[in-house]
Amino acid sequence: MAVPDTTTFTLQNVVDEVNPTTDDLVDCFADAIAAKFDPTYSGDKDNLLNFRNYNGGLPSFLGSVNGTNNTCSLAMNITYYHNGSGTNPAVGDTVYTDSGGTAPTQNDIMRGNFGSGGSFMILKSDQTPKPGIITTLQECTPP
Repeated sequence: MAVPDTTTFTLQNVVDEVNPTTDDLVDCFADAIAAKFDPTYSGDKDNLLNFRNYNGGLPSFLGSVNGTNNTCSLAMNITYYHNGSGTNPAVGDTVYTDSGGTAPTQNDIMRGNFGSGGSFMILKSDQTPKPGIITTLQECTPP
């Protein structure tokens, strides 16, 4: 469960989410995972309020089912999530089917709704080193 998206949460809320080595703010920051901070509130990571909405879920985007080299014609109607720091996924990010980041997609090629004409991604879907990693992003021209 995420740290609440309010200004009234406590250090104990953060401790419960981060599970630091010691239950203090400094150790919470030391043990926190950067991708789980809400970029709206993360700031300089020196204030309890920087944890607002921590682990509130990964960034989402609309994507397609698994495709082939004709990926640009695929409908983008499935919500996916990524562990990158930006709004849109980038090469090296992992794409997930759940907002908690526990189920990497098994897609090899898919289309996403970012870029000027939409983009398609080629993902590493085998188990080496792990599935769902974006290896290539390319622009599409809609059909």
